[in-house]
Amino acid sequence: MKKESNRKTIWFIFSVLLFSWMLSLGLAILDLSRSPLTAVMIFPMIAAVVFMVISKEKFSAIGWKWPQLRYMLLGLFLPLLQMAAVVAIGYALDLLSFNNQHYLSQNPTPYTWMNVILCIPAIFIPFVLLSLPRFFVGWVSHLGEEFAWRGYLLRRLMERDGIVKAVLVSGIVWWAWHLPMFWLSPVISRLPVERLALTGLLSLPSLVGTACVFSWVYVKSGSIWAPTIMHLSWNLFRGVLTGRLSDGELGLFAGDLWLVNGEGVIGMIVTALTGIIFFYFCFNQPEKKLKGNLS
Repeated sequence: MKKESNRKTIWFIFSVLLFSWMLSLGLAILDLSRSPLTAVMIFPMIAAVVFMVISKEKFSAIGWKWPQLRYMLLGLFLPLLQMAAVVAIGYALDLLSFNNQHYLSQNPTPYTWMNVILCIPAIFIPFVLLSLPRFFVGWVSHLGEEFAWRGYLLRRLMERDGIVKAVLVSGIVWWAWHLPMFWLSPVISRLPVERLALTGLLSLPSLVGTACVFSWVYVKSGSIWAPTIMHLSWNLFRGVLTGRLSDGELGLFAGDLWLVNGEGVIGMIVTALTGIIFFYFCFNQPEKKLKGNLS
């Protein structure tokens, strides 16, 4: 039984990575998306659903209850705090400047600080800063990733290997899923070899560190919505404040994207350190107590 479970987990990892990479590359070659990897965010969930149906697993095990307020607030404000650190470091090193051409400097109100604050309700309420289609696609896409990486893969690995190993393995798989970014991003793909090497070197601890945070929020809250909120918040604040590596669009604070973006060198250091803190303090608890939140 255990061997059968191991085989299914390996096949899930293999199929999700292979087909996600192929789809991303296909979208890029056919020029069907400005951000191919973002466009396939829903695919891991589709694959997880197929494997759950084949295994006759209960979808209720994913954890669909709405999280407690403290986990919702953590999901909103931790990413904002991380981005504040990235911006502060960027300014301290004179690597960032204010982008007065960004839409947040003029719309929807005349006050930039107010527009940044409006990003928070925009995560939940369409038409604040996001159109209804973008609002819907954003939620579904981020749920797609969290359903697969935390709700399915992490949970299966926890049952077999324990929480610590499950977090590390699922985090490495999640990092591997992002690898197409290195040749699809108009920013990263044009970097000199030494900068590309530094970005690749830092990307692993950054994404594994982020997986630690998302996993802890998921396990503690017992709700798939908690890491989904945090994931969506991170991508929204990162894109709005420092731009996006996926398509090269600048944010409210402009600079060299590979260096000062939330997914650039500074951002990767911040997220890696956050992950270390969560891993050390938050997973240093009785495993039965943590697992009990998902039962």
